[in-house]
Amino acid sequence: MENIAPVFPRNLSYNIRMLQGHSKTCVKLTPDRTSVKSGESFRCKLPANTLNDLRSLVLYAKGTATKASGGSNVHFPRNTSSLIKTLSIYFNGTLIERIDNYNILKNRLDDLSAGGDQVSKRALELADPSIGYSVAAGETNATPKILTDSDAPDDTNRKLVINNWCGFLKSSNVEVIDTNDIGVVEIECELANDNILWSSGAATINTDVNNAGATWKLDDVHFTINKVVFNDPLYYNMKASKLLSSGLQISYKTYVSSKGSQVEKGNVSVNATINTTSLDKLICCYTPSTTPIQPLLLYGSNNATAGYSFNQVLSGFRKDAPGSGTNGAIAVGDFVSLPDLPGQSNVNEWHNTAGDAFNQSLFFKSNASGLGTSSIEINNTPLMPQPLEDYELFNETLIAMGHKNYDNSSSCHAGMRSLSDFLKYYFTHIVSLENISGTQEFYKSGLDGKSSALNIVWKQFYPTTGGFVVPYIFAETTRIIQVNEGNQITVIV
Repeated sequence: MENIAPVFPRNLSYNIRMLQGHSKTCVKLTPDRTSVKSGESFRCKLPANTLNDLRSLVLYAKGTATKASGGSNVHFPRNTSSLIKTLSIYFNGTLIERIDNYNILKNRLDDLSAGGDQVSKRALELADPSIGYSVAAGETNATPKILTDSDAPDDTNRKLVINNWCGFLKSSNVEVIDTNDIGVVEIECELANDNILWSSGAATINTDVNNAGATWKLDDVHFTINKVVFNDPLYYNMKASKLLSSGLQISYKTYVSSKGSQVEKGNVSVNATINTTSLDKLICCYTPSTTPIQPLLLYGSNNATAGYSFNQVLSGFRKDAPGSGTNGAIAVGDFVSLPDLPGQSNVNEWHNTAGDAFNQSLFFKSNASGLGTSSIEINNTPLMPQPLEDYELFNETLIAMGHKNYDNSSSCHAGMRSLSDFLKYYFTHIVSLENISGTQEFYKSGLDGKSSALNIVWKQFYPTTGGFVVPYIFAETTRIIQVNEGNQITVIV
């Protein structure tokens, strides 16, 4: 007869687990450059000879955007990760990760998984770039300013934070790494160009803005990270024994970027080649063929001094400014309904009706309007029996992101209100080739190229041709870092 030991539910349990000899301290890290202009790069080293908690890594900076002579005032885009073009990480001089076009990838992933319920805690990440807050002298409340207004000043010394990363810093199976074993760990960030900025409205509604020559920079750049002290000889003895025998292994997910040439919408094929033993996801998207600095892609963003904020567009209401009452006081009728938000009525990106609720710079627009079908092949084998139509593609992309049709999963960006919005601004075709377990355990389960190249073809069909875009294919892969005695680092692709 089977003997089954009694197991009690957690709410009836009195078990307590203890971790002794553990403490941590938040330390400030200074990179090799604390003032950096757009297009430049900087490096920072993690604390040496200690345990570092990767999940606590935060980048701080004060950003200043400067308009062009005679142009409208300029501002930073949604999502502070938009400022990083390339992210690289080195272990003891060995490049273990390089993610090109990092900002484009991060925006596409966040738009599908970082919904409006997270905005409050992401204020320093510029979750809503349409509005800024300041505290006036002698006042105790934050004073909001709609930054789409033509009289909104340039962003000056705006406090920015990047604490939501992509790749190794987010996904490694070992969250606390020991630089005694690895050696020198360096993080390198190359900043994006000036075209990621967006502009306040012109002085006259529906007037083109002139922002060629606008620039931006970061000052007081620094990082913080939690340095961990763990005085348990058993932990160190076990780690030393493994290091001297089979070595330490660190698994993580990273991204390989392939940028295509500018193409006209029609019958389009985009190719990429990947060498990996675990291809987990393919992420396909676009950027515009040209990316001049334009007003924020938000309905009513080029309305002189009566611009709209993101929340006003979503709610359908705005306040006339100034008020029509005595001495500018708010009077009856000052709160008026927007004109049914009919959508863009002019082809120009600077038109007041452009943008809907995308709430982002033109640089990050992924426009697949008019798409008929989309399909992906690997080594001439379709991943779906037939090409996907737009509404099939949208839902399959959400499933590939791990939402699995659950309403309690992370939501998409609040501006993605419809299939039309998705195609016009947020378009991303994602296929998953890994097992999505939904647990905290790290699995290497993607498609194995078996020492040969994986040839990827992304095919798009548009019934009506017209419009130019730049396609991208990002391949999410699993890699393993082998750490041996003497800080020897080997990356297993």
